[in-house]
Amino acid sequence: MPAKLVEEGPWAGWKCWHARPEGRFVDHLGDVYYREADGEVISAIETARRHANGLGFLHGGFLMAFVDVAMFATIRHMLETQAAVTLQSSTDFLGAGHVGRVLEGRGHIVKETGKLVWVAGTLTQDEGAHLVAQWHGILRKVPRADR
Repeated sequence: MPAKLVEEGPWAGWKCWHARPEGRFVDHLGDVYYREADGEVISAIETARRHANGLGFLHGGFLMAFVDVAMFATIRHMLETQAAVTLQSSTDFLGAGHVGRVLEGRGHIVKETGKLVWVAGTLTQDEGAHLVAQWHGILRKVPRADR
């Protein structure tokens, strides 16, 4: 699904990646926004109680799912002509994520070959001031299947 430019409200100027539910897993995360800034892609999501663990912090499973979204946001420009799948993803938890604060994924391409893309980045809150996790992964480019 093509991203939709948000024209009003707090996300004005960002693109909304999942602007409408499509019945897929990522729909359960919530609306995902992204933009490019200073050579990296920033993806963002508003967090709520449904993203919490039993201690009231952001659940590790939610954080890892959002890492996967951030990896694909990082290569979003490639996805217009091809698809990709996750081959490897690693997440290092460095601080507790706080419910009710925007979670940002900042990513960049480390290396690209004909079939593989290595990406790395961080999850932060408070506009980058609070480091929640660092991540890296490998994505494999695949032909886009007709739907």
